[in-house]
Amino acid sequence: MNTTPVKPFLLLSVFIIAYLIILQILLPTIQITPHALIDQYAYIENISIKLLLALVLAIFLVSILTKRSSILMTVILGATLGMLFFIIVLNIKMIDPTQINWLMYEDMQWHFMGSHFFRHEVWNFPIIGKITGIYFPIGTSIGLTDSIPLFALIFKPFTALLPDDFQYIGLWLFTCFALQGVFAALLIRLRSKNIFIIAIGSLFFILSPVLLARINHLALCAHWLLLAGLWLYFRTWNSKPLWSWLFFISLSAFIHPYLTVMMLGLATAFYARLWLIERSYTAISALGQLLLLASTTLFIWWILGYFLVTNQSNMAGHAALGHYSMNLLSLFNPMGWSMLLKNIPLATEGQYEGFNYLGIGVFLMGFWAIYELLSRKSVRIATLKKLLPLGIICVVFTIFAISNKVTIGDTILIDYQNNLLNLLTPFQSSGRFFWPVNYLLLFLVISLLIVRNKPRIAIIYLSFALTIQVFDSYEMYRSVNNSHREANFYSWENPLKSSYWDKKLSANIYQHITLIPPNICEKTDVIPYLPFSLLAGRYGMTINSGLAARIDIEKIIQYCQTSFVDIREGKVTDDTVYIVHHNYLDNFKQTKIPIVCAKIDGFNACVTEHSFKKWQ
Repeated sequence: MNTTPVKPFLLLSVFIIAYLIILQILLPTIQITPHALIDQYAYIENISIKLLLALVLAIFLVSILTKRSSILMTVILGATLGMLFFIIVLNIKMIDPTQINWLMYEDMQWHFMGSHFFRHEVWNFPIIGKITGIYFPIGTSIGLTDSIPLFALIFKPFTALLPDDFQYIGLWLFTCFALQGVFAALLIRLRSKNIFIIAIGSLFFILSPVLLARINHLALCAHWLLLAGLWLYFRTWNSKPLWSWLFFISLSAFIHPYLTVMMLGLATAFYARLWLIERSYTAISALGQLLLLASTTLFIWWILGYFLVTNQSNMAGHAALGHYSMNLLSLFNPMGWSMLLKNIPLATEGQYEGFNYLGIGVFLMGFWAIYELLSRKSVRIATLKKLLPLGIICVVFTIFAISNKVTIGDTILIDYQNNLLNLLTPFQSSGRFFWPVNYLLLFLVISLLIVRNKPRIAIIYLSFALTIQVFDSYEMYRSVNNSHREANFYSWENPLKSSYWDKKLSANIYQHITLIPPNICEKTDVIPYLPFSLLAGRYGMTINSGLAARIDIEKIIQYCQTSFVDIREGKVTDDTVYIVHHNYLDNFKQTKIPIVCAKIDGFNACVTEHSFKKWQ
């Protein structure tokens, strides 16, 4: 198979970018009430669903009439099914780049805030991903805020043309589901070119609980990369595969380190197969290409700023390896994703990271696939050899996912501790590493049913299993749908309503917003950093607060100690707006330099008297 999906991939990208531009230009110009706006989005959603369904039906019709399915039809079909799922289960309004309220919750708030500051900062070279505005004066990077560096870099040059409060996260999720469909369809196409089998098989990957469960950790929704890795492994190569692997692994490095390590693992299995099984590569050439992939990854991580933090600590705490592991019963533990199975207790609170429920429909297919293996001709030796390197890598992924703390249900079977395990701390959420294995199992089960049965019989089996799969997780789909409907778009309310903020900060007199105390130093008596971060990012200012996936704990401690000394000694600067918690206000007012304080929107805002007169 010589054809690659590069052209369809580019067409899909152009379509998505055009979709964003249309939404950005048209929707902000509609001056209507919130209720009317809901109706407007509902209309767009309704039209989009009808158009996408018509496209699916058109592809089916063309395939029936021509008795063939091209790779272009396969790609468009997969993308269309992914888009449909996004629109039906989530919300098309999320794509609107002017809508940011739905991002002000949980992890999404700091994913957005990282992109918000990055867009409004000057370029930093050579570490282009560096962000100085958050955690000032320590700083962070676009990689450490999990803000999808790939999209952040794409949109940064166009900052002047975009709204002050702009988000690409909805577009990113839309793209992830579309590409999940694309590479699922390409995977299934390796086993059958029947357009109906491709459609049904793709839906299992699009509907995967493992994907939808990551919806609040945005960068990790790029599971299409793992499907692309499996597709690269299983497809037949008549040309050199290096550039394809380099392309996708580079993409993953611009998205999230966990996905990159998984992709490197799949690439290692692929080159081991070419060297040891197919003998088409020498050990030197295979190792050389793997070293190129690894060195490219390290270079991308360096320029994105992943290595800015040396004394790392997770914002969630110092949980050791094993806390965020995969339970031995994870494949069968629905964790709320099943109407038919009960939840199984977990050994640690962090084992939600090891969520890998397959679904009742996949279980049924798995049982039938085992029956097919036992009752008919066994698997060919050549097939087993081809699978062997991938199987070994998947065993490694599984062992790491289970980690040093082996658990079954709420019982800890083994708890091995060693100081060397600290080296794995950057990947302490080890339960995620079973994702490639999860998708491989799904692909192998579907493949068996396809190759061991006639197309009509395979369609019946797959359709029945898909129906059961949807029924099993229907309540969770509905729950996700309800949580992403209109209520979330109006539930967060920015407390900074006074025009005084914009007038004061737009004058470019002040360069910094300092919260006293900042959230990185105190967990109680803190000022909400989110609205002030939004304000600081908008005007290219810095703020001494924030959230990130990794922080330099030693620098944080040093800054906190210094800042509290400065407060006691009354040190203030003319280029800073101080937002002071009322418990600290009396002490703060005893500064050596005269200051002016005012209560604005319920917050104590203080500046030096000199800067205040200058602004007046």
